[in-house]
Amino acid sequence: MIQSIEITKWRNATQMASRVNDHETGFADILIAKDEVYADLNTKHYYIVMIMSGDVKASCKLYMNKQIKSGTMAFIPRGSKMVIRAIVDTRIILFGFTTTIIRTDNEMLEYFCTHAGKKDYTFNTLPICSAVNDLLKLIGAQLHEKKLKHSGICHVWNTYFFHMMVAYYKKDEITAFMRPIISGGADFKSFIENNYLEADGNVSRLITLSGLSTMTFKTRFKATYGMTAKQWLDLRIKDQILEYASEKNIGPSHIAHQMLMTPQRFNRLCHRLWGVTGSELIRRVQAGEPLAQN
Repeated sequence: MIQSIEITKWRNATQMASRVNDHETGFADILIAKDEVYADLNTKHYYIVMIMSGDVKASCKLYMNKQIKSGTMAFIPRGSKMVIRAIVDTRIILFGFTTTIIRTDNEMLEYFCTHAGKKDYTFNTLPICSAVNDLLKLIGAQLHEKKLKHSGICHVWNTYFFHMMVAYYKKDEITAFMRPIISGGADFKSFIENNYLEADGNVSRLITLSGLSTMTFKTRFKATYGMTAKQWLDLRIKDQILEYASEKNIGPSHIAHQMLMTPQRFNRLCHRLWGVTGSELIRRVQAGEPLAQN
């Protein structure tokens, strides 16, 4: 189920955002006048602030009063006090999300697993390359035209943006830029919530991403969630499947596509979790019949 939401409370922002399960993402086109200040005392999303024109100074829990110039972008972490002040009249494209889609590129994910936790975060910006600039112009135009009524387009933009990052920037540049999300040095619960999709339901992959030893990871996970990582991942996957299965005119192949897996894997999951095929699971959910728990 896709729900329309707001990605920012910024006054006069032209925006569109959506939620699918626990994954929220969206874009906002913002004009901010010279010396105007925007403050968010507790950011609910990760943000990439892209300065299309103008100049700002930004602060958050990672850095204080840093300048972000026209044609560059900077990262704002989730759960942070964000303050942005315009040095001159400025236009910003704000990209917000709760979960990265790094898994769109397996080679990049493997690179993150190896390098993400090795260095502390230092403030850095990335240039908005011409390809990303073209994408942002398109998104900005579509936001203002308001002809795209279905907010699910935000997830298409999200995935495409990360594809562009992988294609047009060096691996070490992206790793340094995104380190607060992908590094195990961040708050443990936030790390789990924002990386379990990248781990594709695999506990070993999640441990590798965290940069922690297996014993430390398992101990910390049990203390945080009161269950094993495998149990928690199964619950998240079950909730996700059941939510999709309740939608009208849904089929196993469609659910598999939505969850970025093959129909064969989806069927194996249904057998393991409920002892039925994907088709039978959908039938029982829509008929309101009880499901056995394996």
